[in-house]
Amino acid sequence: MLQKWMFSFAFFLAVLSAQAQFRKIPAVVTDAFKAKYANASGLEWKDKLTSFEADFKSGEKDMKAFFTSKGEWIKTETEHTFNSLPVEVKDGFKKSKYADLTVLSVTQVDDKEKGVLYKIAVKKNDYNKRNLVFSATGQLVSDNGSLI
Repeated sequence: MLQKWMFSFAFFLAVLSAQAQFRKIPAVVTDAFKAKYANASGLEWKDKLTSFEADFKSGEKDMKAFFTSKGEWIKTETEHTFNSLPVEVKDGFKKSKYADLTVLSVTQVDDKEKGVLYKIAVKKNDYNKRNLVFSATGQLVSDNGSLI
């Protein structure tokens, strides 16, 4: 009985995810992407239900751009290394109370409404991780902790 229930549940999840993957990306979205990122390569689209995510490369950088269903750009995320951050952001991190934590990832977020921000994911241990968000001037603007 349990195996039958597990199979039904797994089948339901597979059908649900397949439906989310097969929704057609509107032409207005793909056109807006092409206009903004003409030199993109390795493009893959994801349907995020409330927006569309384009995963792609621009030169050597891995990027993600988000658009509304009307083709309006929301934000772009670009992977960075800590060393490639602007001096102000590195200094802001080094002066913060989190400077002794291990840096996991660094992302530049160009947001339509908030401007340029830098997200630095850090960890103290395997259970205590934080997402720190810095302004372009190096000011810590957000500190979201998470337990895994």
